[in-house]
Amino acid sequence: MAKNLNFFSSGKLLITSEYAVIDGACALALPTKLGQSMTVIDHKEPEIHWIAKDVNGNIWFEDHFRVSDFESNLQSNETTSRLQQILLIARKLNPNFLVNPTGFIVETQLDFSKDWGLGSSSTLVNNVAQWAKVNPFYIQQKVFGGSGYDIACAQKHNPITYQLIDQKPTVVDVAFAPPFYEHLFFVYMNKKQNSRTSIQNHYRGVSDELRNTLNTLTNRFVKTQKVSEFQTLMLAHESIISKLIGIPPVQQTTFSDYEGVIKSLGAWGGDFVLACGPKTSKAYFSEKGYAICIPYFELVFRGK
Repeated sequence: MAKNLNFFSSGKLLITSEYAVIDGACALALPTKLGQSMTVIDHKEPEIHWIAKDVNGNIWFEDHFRVSDFESNLQSNETTSRLQQILLIARKLNPNFLVNPTGFIVETQLDFSKDWGLGSSSTLVNNVAQWAKVNPFYIQQKVFGGSGYDIACAQKHNPITYQLIDQKPTVVDVAFAPPFYEHLFFVYMNKKQNSRTSIQNHYRGVSDELRNTLNTLTNRFVKTQKVSEFQTLMLAHESIISKLIGIPPVQQTTFSDYEGVIKSLGAWGGDFVLACGPKTSKAYFSEKGYAICIPYFELVFRGK
């Protein structure tokens, strides 16, 4: 009888220290309840039959790989290439990974839309790393780069702070459970803004002084119990990052009449923003044409 292996990894949202986290600033990050699962089933054919399903259960990617070298039997595209790279690095880290001629059917299932930016890649990397019993941070760095906070989130079911100290990930569980959660919403912007080039031209890293300022802000975000203080911290953080990357805050450009405060999450011009304002905020964003406005604890885990 075939033995199934089941894995799950959480999605991610970066609340503080976007951009600067890769240069050693401490960041508050929230694993999401929505993630990606992966099931591995023994297969009589000496191949890896990979099936990737989207949030609606539809197959968005399918391929067949040789077990010996993970070469595709069907196609050559970016998704196939990335997946092959992940598997090869996993075997490099664990030479015993899939060395026998047994085949497998691997099925992945996303809980969120691929367009949401909650970590379709990082959750895949972490699931494969669990299967291969290897270090996911190493795979992520070799294949995709970045700070690695998304991998840290993939392994957790509670808020964390994340910091690179001497280029090594330092992950700390934090009891971040704002009592004013009914005033917090995650709003999906539903538009891809190619701001990467302008940011790369402007961003020059962070000074020790700025890194310390962001570290202090992150610590205050975690500890604050008052919605007014949280909003003040949001504004202060937006101002710092705006100057750092040369882009105006999203509230100035898109939501200037919002009766609260809005903060970009992760890469600016990206997928989700965090709104802190009236409990009726969903109606405001709906009227503006932003239909996906998710109450705080519907998307993220409570702090321990």
